[in-house]
Amino acid sequence: MNDDLLKELDEDFKDDPDYQALSDEEKLRIINVMDKMMAMGMAAVYGDESDDIADGKIDCSRYLNQCQAKCCSFIFALTKDEVAAGHIRYNKDKPYFIARDADGLCPHLDRQTLQCDIWEKRPLRCRRYDCSRDETETPSWLD
Repeated sequence: MNDDLLKELDEDFKDDPDYQALSDEEKLRIINVMDKMMAMGMAAVYGDESDDIADGKIDCSRYLNQCQAKCCSFIFALTKDEVAAGHIRYNKDKPYFIARDADGLCPHLDRQTLQCDIWEKRPLRCRRYDCSRDETETPSWLD
């Protein structure tokens, strides 16, 4: 997991010479410190969404039998505007990541219908996600 995380961060900060000068050990230490600070309520992470990304054009009802709302298991940070609006539940232990119920799924997911309870006000990450090219696999909660 750490290797994947470092690859993602390296890509995100590829143009930052200060970040690139850090060793992998230093990068992991920063990640661990940030995790502890978030757990203590001393830090928050907000999502950073570009304005030039269009919403996905997905007919969820077409793919729901295949994916079983797999996207509702994703963990991501909400934007400042989403947190301020107050209609999306976030994780109090890791402000301001989308909340997760005990089963690991989004609290806004109706488990019976697999429909989003806040569809019209769902986070940007949810609106922009396009599952139509995902490989078909059974979500872990259905195993």
